[in-house]
Amino acid sequence: MSTFKSVVPLRRAPGLRMPRWSWSGVLRGIGRVLVGLLAGILIFVGFSAVMRVQSRTLPAVTGAAAVGRTELALTDAARADPFASDGRTRELAVWIWYPATEGASGVAAPYLPPAWAPLVNNLGPLSQDLTAVHTNSIANAPLDGRPPVVVLMPGLGAPIASYSALAEDLASHGYAVVGINHTGSADVVFPDGHIVPATPSGGVTGMTVDDWYASAERVTNVWQADADFVVRTLAANPPAIGALDFARVAYVGHSSGGAAAFEACRQDVNCAGAVNLDGTLWTEVRHTGLEAPSLLLQKAAGEVCAPDSFCSRAAEDFATVGRSPDAQWFAIAGSQHQSFSDAGLLWGPATASLIGPIEGERMSEITRDVVRSFLDVHVLDAPAAAFTAATARYAEVSAQGPAH
Repeated sequence: MSTFKSVVPLRRAPGLRMPRWSWSGVLRGIGRVLVGLLAGILIFVGFSAVMRVQSRTLPAVTGAAAVGRTELALTDAARADPFASDGRTRELAVWIWYPATEGASGVAAPYLPPAWAPLVNNLGPLSQDLTAVHTNSIANAPLDGRPPVVVLMPGLGAPIASYSALAEDLASHGYAVVGINHTGSADVVFPDGHIVPATPSGGVTGMTVDDWYASAERVTNVWQADADFVVRTLAANPPAIGALDFARVAYVGHSSGGAAAFEACRQDVNCAGAVNLDGTLWTEVRHTGLEAPSLLLQKAAGEVCAPDSFCSRAAEDFATVGRSPDAQWFAIAGSQHQSFSDAGLLWGPATASLIGPIEGERMSEITRDVVRSFLDVHVLDAPAAAFTAATARYAEVSAQGPAH
């Protein structure tokens, strides 16, 4: 005998209405979300627009000397500009930071001359207004003594001003820092006000790793030739501020400038040492290493890459240079590629992902201390323990290389 149960349709409880779906309700909800997002964006942009124009001063120098800064233009009449298409000769805008005489005073040197700032203030309210940045340098102050030279080269596309914090600090410790703006690889404003824009041939491109290496090698070799020309010219014809000491030249650079610094040192018999701040190597130095002392200071370690990839090839080259007789190789935890420039010291949500979580003032302190200590040992004959102590002062600094 079968038992049947009746099926009773579900009924709404008295007073309870089932929700009714409609396109108009959905659209109203989306509209509210979009309005909220737009309001948030406008508030953020407005906040950033205020923050970017706030006055900012670079970190105080740690040396005893006042710092002067001068600008000059040099023309290499013997060399056609390889980045220009009109056959003009190569001209370079050079900045020099140097120890000034005791009690020197005068007009503060701008972070960037007014004519230059619009060329690099290109990220709008999400980047620092560079006209609001103040330096520790005195324009054209009297030179103190005959200081040893450090040649400083920037990253690709950046003005040499982007490394002012490092340059000023080295100058306060007695170095003349000769900074080179590589014409064609960045927009450059010369002391007389004329502008030479960047050109495609002054950049680096490539569809494959091999193409990229060939393009970067070409650019780096031009930069090395720039450094060689500047050193030879200023040694033979001192700048208006006075003679500098080129007997033991050191080379320092970031990114492409770091690659050029190592190559320039390789080719200069008077090179006392070279510092590469997170720059991949492209030229002959990656095969030969350096005979002179070298320091490779990199972003946070730990990048993982395939055996045939770009970073794998770079790591092999770093290992070759790291096996040179007097090579030092360190990484700074929390840093990224642009951490070695002034970017971390300035307002810039647009560049936040390029500088890593390390605080900008801390990164600047570490970089300035480690680089200066290395130069003190190899240019000024300070005890080797001075560099060892500098790297030991910071928990973020860790030794790298074949032995680690």
